[in-house]
Parts: sequence; structure tokens; C-alpha cells
Amino acid sequence: MISNLPAFYDMHYTNKEGKLTPEAHSHNDQTFQVLNSTVSLMNSAVDSKIDNTNTAKFNGLKFPLKTTIEITSLEPNSELGTVWFNTTLAKLQVKTAPGVVQTITST
Repeated sequence: MISNLPAFYDMHYTNKEGKLTPEAHSHNDQTFQVLNSTVSLMNSAVDSKIDNTNTAKFNGLKFPLKTTIEITSLEPNSELGTVWFNTTLAKLQVKTAPGVVQTITST
């Protein structure tokens, strides 16, 4: 889980010399950590590439790769709607109710 962004509060951002105050350093550090975690999470969930024109190309979502045994152990603590790619079955699976993991199939 990613932390929330730090709240803005009444503080001095710079000192008389124009340097950041300790409070501003702390605020900037906390903000960077949250934003960096968010970017890392997005990069792990989305398959995208930057082309030679510096344009992001979205290729699709990446689901966690898990075996049947791993999915079975993760399911009790997972939210409804959690999706995995089951590497044992080579199929997508989704948690639809407590204790229920359904395989997504095509017809």
C-alpha cells in the first residue's frame, strides 16, 4: 500500500539564506517517497514503452504471475476483484467472493 501524500501545513519553506528549512526538507522527502512509490507501482502494472519521439505507448496491463498454490494462499487476504495470471493454468483468475476464485475463460 502506498502512503498518502503529506498534508500541507503552515511552515517556513526557506530560511533567510534562501535554503530549505528542515520542515520543508522533510515535506519534500515525504512527497518524493509517495510519488516515487506511485510511479514504481504504475510501472509494474502497466506495459508501456517510450518510443524515439519520447511518446509513451500503452501496450496493456500486467497482472501478477502466480501459481495455483500461491493464489490459494493469497486469496483469503485479497480484496474482491483481485486478478492474477495463473501460471499453472495459463489463465486469468479473479476473486469474486470470499473463498471464491473464478477462472476467466473464453467461449
